[in-house]
Amino acid sequence: MTLGPVDISQAMDTSAMLNLGSLLVPNVPTLEVHLDLDPRSGNGKAVSLHLNMSIAEVQLFATATSEDGWAPMRDAIVAGLREQSVDCQIDMGTFGTEIRAVMPTVDLDGNAHVQPVRFIGIRGSRWLMRVVVSGDGALTDSLETAAAVTEIDLLISRLVVARGEEPLAPGERLWLRSPDSNLNESQDQGSNNDKYGNFHIQL
Repeated sequence: MTLGPVDISQAMDTSAMLNLGSLLVPNVPTLEVHLDLDPRSGNGKAVSLHLNMSIAEVQLFATATSEDGWAPMRDAIVAGLREQSVDCQIDMGTFGTEIRAVMPTVDLDGNAHVQPVRFIGIRGSRWLMRVVVSGDGALTDSLETAAAVTEIDLLISRLVVARGEEPLAPGERLWLRSPDSNLNESQDQGSNNDKYGNFHIQL
């Protein structure tokens, strides 16, 4: 089954979506949106979508029209993981080839664990979306159920990219932006948590 985010030129009604500039996020119950801001520019480098027990970290990059930006990025990720002796392999996933890895991690109590992670690359019209999925959406059992598409994959497939017409060098980041704070004038001053309809936003 092949799914994928769409370009805003292909999208239908996006008025109910959360507008993060170059990325629009569908209104999904229980979804939490965490925007990672660059401290110098104030622009968003990545957005983490927390849905139940899965997390998808999304980044966007410019590409040339005929360029397959995912293949070299995928191979570089694999090479880097193997240099660190991380167990990984390339498999076919919902959106094409993806990397499945088992990453070492440490919890808040200092205990060592391993965590399954998926690295996904999705090509669009002059853009490339890189997604890192962790949590339940990266568990092997959830991926190998017959004809199954995980809940987090369905969310990813509903994202909309607004690339814009600005000429950008291949590999240049497509910055995200925080939602208009005027949408929630009742928030407490100094708070980093905003609610926009059913969205829970953390900056």
